[in-house]
Amino acid sequence: MATLGIVVPCRDEEAVIERKLENLASAQWPPGRHHVVVVDDGSGDATAARARERGRERFGAGAACVDLRVVENRHAPGKAGAIRTGLESLPEEVTVVVLTDADVIFRPEALGELSRAFDERERLGMACGAQEFVASLAADGSARASDLGALEPAPETYDVWTAGVRGLESRWGKLFSVHGQLLAWRRELGLVPTAGIAADDLDLMLQVRARGRRVERIESARFLEAKTPHGERRATQALRRAGAYFQALAVEHTLPTAVDRLQLAAYRLLPRAAPELALLGALLLGLVSVRLAGWIGLLVFATLGLGLALTRRGRELLELLKIIRIARRGSSRRGLSDRWEMQRT
Repeated sequence: MATLGIVVPCRDEEAVIERKLENLASAQWPPGRHHVVVVDDGSGDATAARARERGRERFGAGAACVDLRVVENRHAPGKAGAIRTGLESLPEEVTVVVLTDADVIFRPEALGELSRAFDERERLGMACGAQEFVASLAADGSARASDLGALEPAPETYDVWTAGVRGLESRWGKLFSVHGQLLAWRRELGLVPTAGIAADDLDLMLQVRARGRRVERIESARFLEAKTPHGERRATQALRRAGAYFQALAVEHTLPTAVDRLQLAAYRLLPRAAPELALLGALLLGLVSVRLAGWIGLLVFATLGLGLALTRRGRELLELLKIIRIARRGSSRRGLSDRWEMQRT
C-alpha cells in the first residue's frame, strides 16, 4: 500500500491555504499514515501563520492518519526551489509524492484513487488527476459552490478539446500535458524539478518519460479548479502559462522510443505554428469557396468568418492564437522566471 507525501508549495496564498487544508483534512485517505508538507516560498502575507494555525486544528492529535508540517523554502526562491524543499522534508517511508496547488480542491476519493493506481500498475511512473473547471468553490474546502450550493461547471472549448486529447494519450501511457495541480509520481524515480523552469509539471513529466515509465491521467481522481473570470488577471495568467510551456519544451530531452520523440516534436512544433496554420487554413478555405461558387462563395465565407469572430467560442480561439503569438517571442529558458505572484480571491 502506497504511503503518500503531499507537497503544497505556496507563495502569498493566505486567501486559499485554509480552504486547502480543510479539504485535505476531510479527504478519504487510503489506509496507513501519510504526510503533508506546506512550503512557504517567502510569502509577504500570513500564508505560513494561517497554515500552522489551521494545521494544529485539523491535523493535531486527533488526526490519526496524517502528519502535517509547515516549512520555509531552503533553496533559491521560486516554485522549483519550494518543491525541492518539500521533497527533502518528506520522511523516508513516503513512496508516492503528490504535488498540488493551494487553490485547487480534491474530490473526497481522489487520493485513494491515486494510491490504488500506483498499487495496481507496476509500470506507472506518474499520474495526474482529472480536472473539473467550476464557476466558484466553497470556502470550507468541500466540493460545493461558494454559496454552498451545487457546483456550476465552467469549462471552455479549449478545456474540453484538451481533455479529450489527454484521455487518448493516457490510454497508451503517454500523457504529455499533465495537470500540475494534482500530480503524483513514484518517489523511487528520484525526480527533482529543474531550477529556472516555470512549467515544473512538464519538466517532471519529461523526466519520467525519459525513464521509459508510463504517465497516465486517473479519471476517478478528480480535482476542482475555479475558472478565473475574463479580465486582465486571466490574460496575464494565460500568457505566463503559454510562455512557460514554450520555455520547458525548448530544453533538450532524450526520450527512449521513436513514438516518444515524435510526440515531443509535435508538441514543440504544432502549438508554436498554430497562428500561421490557422491563417493558412482560413486563406485556403476562402480560395476554395471562391473557386466553387465565385462571389457568392466569398460572401458566404466572409459571413461565416464574421459570425465566428462574434461568438464566444470564436473569441476564445482568437484570444488563444494571440496569446501563443505573444508568448513564443519571449519564452527562452533565461527569459522566464519560475517565481510566482499569486492573486487569489
